[in-house]
Amino acid sequence: MVKKIILMFLSLLTVTVIGIGAYGLTILNQTTGTLSKTYKGFGNETNVIAENKPMTILLMGVDTGSGSREDPWAGNSDTMILVTVNPQTKETTMTSLERDILTNITSDGETVQAKLNSAYAQGGAKLAIKTIQDLLNIHIDRYVMINMKGLVQLVDKVGGITVNNPFDFDISIEENEPEYTAKIAPGRQEINGDQALVYSRMRYQDPEGDYGRQKRQREVIKKIVEKVLSLNSLSHYKGIIDSVSDNMQTNIALDSNSLLQLLGYKDALSTIHQYQLKGEDATLADGGSYQIVTSKHLLKIQNIIRKALGLKEIKTLKTNAYLLDGDEELKNASSQNDMPAASSEEAPVYQEFNQLPVVPSTQDTGVVTPQSSVAPVTPVAPAATESSSVTPTVPSE
Repeated sequence: MVKKIILMFLSLLTVTVIGIGAYGLTILNQTTGTLSKTYKGFGNETNVIAENKPMTILLMGVDTGSGSREDPWAGNSDTMILVTVNPQTKETTMTSLERDILTNITSDGETVQAKLNSAYAQGGAKLAIKTIQDLLNIHIDRYVMINMKGLVQLVDKVGGITVNNPFDFDISIEENEPEYTAKIAPGRQEINGDQALVYSRMRYQDPEGDYGRQKRQREVIKKIVEKVLSLNSLSHYKGIIDSVSDNMQTNIALDSNSLLQLLGYKDALSTIHQYQLKGEDATLADGGSYQIVTSKHLLKIQNIIRKALGLKEIKTLKTNAYLLDGDEELKNASSQNDMPAASSEEAPVYQEFNQLPVVPSTQDTGVVTPQSSVAPVTPVAPAATESSSVTPTVPSE
């Protein structure tokens, strides 16, 4: 299936915020009507932006198949990046989430084991947000989705970007997807939108596979942000916003009030730190290939995100992920002093389930087998997720 994924909301946010800062009411009046059509909220959004406090944004790029689907938003969320933006520390973090992480997705009282990216296909943005909140044990304040067409247009509208192809061969996906003929030569290159799409999607030739692709996706986001920061033309800002707005959905109300409030986050976009939630390769009894996380790594990522939001470190791992290690100390350590008590409405309840056995595979694949020194453990049900500013709210199903 053709992957058309990448998200560029940081760039759009930067375009809008910088544009308002440079051109004031002119850009504000010309863009609010255009941006208003991107809004798709759930009715439970917090006031974090109005209060200018650290916030989390889930970026999702949707796999839209061959492009022939009637619904441009149907598919899996094959790109997922959890962003924190902190106006106090003036820093932003981007944490890539491996799409094949084996997790427990709960909807309508039923829990199924599936890849993380399938939550969106099962229940749209609401279920994807809920599932990732439970995975990371953190409240997600806002979300943004963008499709492939938005990436191509955005890169072209900013006049292209500069990237560095670290390989000694051309980056191309034409062999697997003949409709995409763009190539990126080795070394430092100026690329257009079509090339940026290929650069962001190639993984089969990359020794790091999907992790290498995630690195290039984050590189493209950073390069677009840098390019937008260098723009000095009102027409540039308006053209970018016009092109991207048709290919984006978000629960950030981009009206005149909120756009002015977003100016408070401008400085945080200048410093971006990048992280990845990684797992171990595993082939399960259903024949599928998955990524299975370890408790220590997942807890480390959870605390990186918490630190970025100004929250205190936690000792206990709360997650809905299928875990591939037996660190009972992490799993069972008391957390009464670390996490708030949760009411039954706030904390999802997970039933016991049968772990799928891992199918033995050859040693050189890096796949974890039953003979490994670690054993799978049943995850602890997440407590109420926590935000730096508000009482946790999980989108209703």
